[in-house]
Amino acid sequence: MNGQHATLADVAARADAAFTPSAEVRIGAEVEWLVFDRSDLTRRIDASDAARTASGELPAGGTVTIEPGGQVELVTPPHDGPRSLIDAIESDTAALANRFAEHDLALVPLGLDPIRDPVRTLEVERYKAMERHFLDVSPAGVQMMNLTASLQLNIDFGPDPVQTWQRAHAIAPLLAAAFVNSPTTDGTEFQPISHRMRIWAATDPTRTRPADPDPAAWGNYILDARVIPGSATHTFRDWLAQPTPPTVDDLDRHIETLFPPVRPRGYLEFRMLDALPAIGRRAAVATVWALMTDHGTGDVAFEAAHKLDDPWGLVHERGTGHTDLHETVAHLLDLSARSVRPIDPRLANAVTTWSERPSPARPDDVGDWVLGAAEPT
Repeated sequence: MNGQHATLADVAARADAAFTPSAEVRIGAEVEWLVFDRSDLTRRIDASDAARTASGELPAGGTVTIEPGGQVELVTPPHDGPRSLIDAIESDTAALANRFAEHDLALVPLGLDPIRDPVRTLEVERYKAMERHFLDVSPAGVQMMNLTASLQLNIDFGPDPVQTWQRAHAIAPLLAAAFVNSPTTDGTEFQPISHRMRIWAATDPTRTRPADPDPAAWGNYILDARVIPGSATHTFRDWLAQPTPPTVDDLDRHIETLFPPVRPRGYLEFRMLDALPAIGRRAAVATVWALMTDHGTGDVAFEAAHKLDDPWGLVHERGTGHTDLHETVAHLLDLSARSVRPIDPRLANAVTTWSERPSPARPDDVGDWVLGAAEPT
């Protein structure tokens, strides 16, 4: 623990450390699922029950954490390339799905729960404080904590963090549109957008809005985000000016509560992807790898992204229902498939298959649709 008072210099040092160059590029993942009782989809699965069911070693060495609403998260170690990461995810996923199936529970890779109310079941002080803050700032935060699930991909910066960050910032809305898998809030209407990302965007924008494409601005992002716990207008910059300023530990805890679509942490976190089924996971891993490691492909995607006017606005309001965004996303996926085909044709085929999926339509029964998305056992 570090009880020393934090200063602007400490903020600057942590902002600089978030953009760490690397000689090699590795990729890892944090894979989340909603958990449902197959016999009663309205039942909330308690976080402690989810933790007990998931416990035990996994074949590929992943670890499991539990999110506030009882969502299950598989965290992988970093891998040298997309194929080994995908193999590890699928191996550990199969083991977890079987453990939950033994209790008649389903791991469902959807970005947003369309059936249950947002109820926190994880008794952790950090999440209690976040809940109090979000109830004060925006009810969307409580939905975000308890009803959403994502696929987060983590990738090293490589030798040029500035170029990597700028490229990631440009393509982030395209990735969000390409990998939507939360088309409804309650099963009454289905749209080709990420309702999960809409919820995130409404969750205290001081900590969830997209960061600036200039890495030098990350320090200001840290300073201008509201403090948890605190008032709706109390930023970390304000706190530094108080007679009793925050400690360095307070600073580190504050940084942990910042959730822009792309977050720098010494590596890049791509946080804009909905939870995805196996074919979508393969496609997303392959696409992010192609765009961030094949510089020719990444540069073309960068230019295509900059031709769109207000891409995040398009993502939230129309998604791939907007013609220009749809065509740009299709172009991005085609570029990625071409890039990874020499590495592994199976990855390229996954990207192509995902790009050809039909637009979401309202099913006859939302419950059947939810269970139909569950991991196979």
